[in-house]
Amino acid sequence: MITKSIALFITFVLAMALSYESKGSQTLIENGRSDYKIILSEKASAIDIQAGSVLQKYLQQISGVLIPVINDQSPHSKFEIQIGKTNRTNNTLSNNLDKDGISISVSGTEVRISGGSDKGVLYSVYSFLEKFLGCRKFAAGYSVVPKNSIVTIPSDISIIENPDFDYREVYYPESADQEYLDWHKLQRLDESWGLWVHTFDKLVPARDHFNSHPEYYGLVNGERKPSQLCLTNPEVFRILTTKLQNMIADDPTKKYWSVSQNDDLGYCECDKCKEIDDREGGPQGSILQFVNKVAGMFPDKTISTLAYTYSQKAPLTLKPAKNVNIMLCSINCNRSKPIEIEPRSASFSKDVRDWSSLTNNLFIWDYVVQFTNYISPFPNIHVLKPNVQFFKKSGVSGIFEQGSGDTGGEFSELKSYLLAKLLWDSEANADSLKNDFISNYYGKGAPFISTYIDLLEKNSKQSGRILDIYGGPVKEYNSFLKPDHIEQYGILFDQAEAAVENNPTYLKHVRTARLAVEYTVLQQSKFYGIEKHGVFSQNKQDDWIARPSFQQKVNQFVQTANSVGIKLLSEVGRTPNQYKQEWDGIFKAGPKIHSANNSNIIPGIPHSLEYPNKGLRTLTDGSSGYADFSYNWLGWYGDNVEVILDLGTKLTINQLSVSFLEDQRHWAFLPSKVEFEISIDGNKYVSLGSIAGPPLDEIYEVSIKDYTSKLSEPKKARYIKLKANNLETLPPWRYYKNRKGWLFADEIMVN
Repeated sequence: MITKSIALFITFVLAMALSYESKGSQTLIENGRSDYKIILSEKASAIDIQAGSVLQKYLQQISGVLIPVINDQSPHSKFEIQIGKTNRTNNTLSNNLDKDGISISVSGTEVRISGGSDKGVLYSVYSFLEKFLGCRKFAAGYSVVPKNSIVTIPSDISIIENPDFDYREVYYPESADQEYLDWHKLQRLDESWGLWVHTFDKLVPARDHFNSHPEYYGLVNGERKPSQLCLTNPEVFRILTTKLQNMIADDPTKKYWSVSQNDDLGYCECDKCKEIDDREGGPQGSILQFVNKVAGMFPDKTISTLAYTYSQKAPLTLKPAKNVNIMLCSINCNRSKPIEIEPRSASFSKDVRDWSSLTNNLFIWDYVVQFTNYISPFPNIHVLKPNVQFFKKSGVSGIFEQGSGDTGGEFSELKSYLLAKLLWDSEANADSLKNDFISNYYGKGAPFISTYIDLLEKNSKQSGRILDIYGGPVKEYNSFLKPDHIEQYGILFDQAEAAVENNPTYLKHVRTARLAVEYTVLQQSKFYGIEKHGVFSQNKQDDWIARPSFQQKVNQFVQTANSVGIKLLSEVGRTPNQYKQEWDGIFKAGPKIHSANNSNIIPGIPHSLEYPNKGLRTLTDGSSGYADFSYNWLGWYGDNVEVILDLGTKLTINQLSVSFLEDQRHWAFLPSKVEFEISIDGNKYVSLGSIAGPPLDEIYEVSIKDYTSKLSEPKKARYIKLKANNLETLPPWRYYKNRKGWLFADEIMVN
């Protein structure tokens, strides 16, 4: 593997160096001097001036020589680097360029760098630096600039390139660096978007209108709810377009304005909306009819709307207006296989083709990160290119690749780099680009990082498991993140660190990449609890204590995460310091040790298999349930809880308790009532009375509540029946058609 990786890198570099050398080379700088001047038009645009300055700066960094920048009113000389439109050029090439297209050519001793009407000339300069002068920008804080006393370029350059997509955004931390964006020819939403998705409530705020005019909002199951707008109400159209008109007047340079559904369910089912939706095959009908009408009010702007969750499918007869943009979201796709060939993604593939047949203004909102665990291993590198190729082939005109936003995630620098290159050229050699990045970014640690990535993807493929953007290291504990796999990954990172221990920059890069494996070990240790690989072990006095190595692991993880700019560990929050606080609580609380540890559980009402954890054993494994419902909780979706705990023999019982999780954002509510019953023989049960849940209030903080029954006097029993009542209907603030409530239960404690 090491030899193959190095060979691929050498092949890539040689290909870059030799691709334009068939007719010799032209010397720009030699032995501390140059005859060249950088020529700008006397009427140069701000972008032209920036392009000239960038070229001058990097040539000086390479050679130490400052080449002067002058305007085209100076006499024409033999040695010139002409930037943009000057009086030396006929500018015919611009006819073949898109607004972001690039053009680089050499004619004799003259170098001509120009581009399309937007940032094309600046993009051309960065391409010139990368293709012919060996400069690279691999991450916002990491560039490679060679030092050469002689600077030469091929003498027969003739390049015209246009991007494969009009709109190209990669939402990783690198996007905060303007030079990174310009170097890799990317956009950022705040540059061209006046409003960015989920805007119904921004345009017609429920806090301002719902109480006085509930008819402006969706009729859901016969009741008006502030979840979405009623799109056939003429007052809604008037209020929304007035607000939008004012916003555009305040920021007239922005091109895209999103008029789109809130990030919620509960679309309107009133007679007028339903009539349109029935005709068009779903609620995308009333949305598109409304958005088309809005677009007619603003013909010089692009009005964007979402095709997302309930509006994802294309309508049957309606077509988007010419200035309407459709933002189609790939939220439910399996990321372990290319979208086009993955049966589980067939519905989304059809949606892409259907929308593309209706409009040439189709953007894809693609998800390339695990939202629930930004830092967790997420082996999707091998699908990035085929997915981008599928979008290109399907006629998509723009892509928003959602990574971890402004916080670092697993291989965020590498994935950002690859996606940037592919959004410009979907046919780019992804393997060569990947190996070039890894070799430059990890130094002598590169072979081990390459092997780790290959092994991770191999194990993922062999597992046959879905790669879910809402997964995590515990959900995958029995596939590509098995403990024996993790041990192999750890050895590779040990080798990578040893290889770069004398280079602080490479060592930092390796340790940043290693965070994914360390995070997996920590998260799984909570899952395993008192078992092998768990966080707790028994000391010589048979007391359960936290393994000292795990306390050290937590401290090292948090220290490294903070030092490399990891701000959040998941989409919903939790900073590294908050993660440490959580662990401090775990170490302090210890495991749940009681009389029924590892006792058998007899199922009554079956639990959901969506979050299997350890099955019924989850309820007696001694491991606490934590704030994340996918860790150590057993869930019942829409059903009551009923299980029987078999202690194996008669025991004296003084107290019984069970924990439940409240996470209303994910439809997890506390039970309205919990009841324990006990039995000697498993046939005749005696109730210990019921425990009422707290009043049902609208609360979005995650909390855990213990339901405890203290016996007035000890009782003997072998069997304990737990019953808990789920909500019969969801509360109004979380009610949606076809949605049910979750009950998440953990450890049945017997003392």
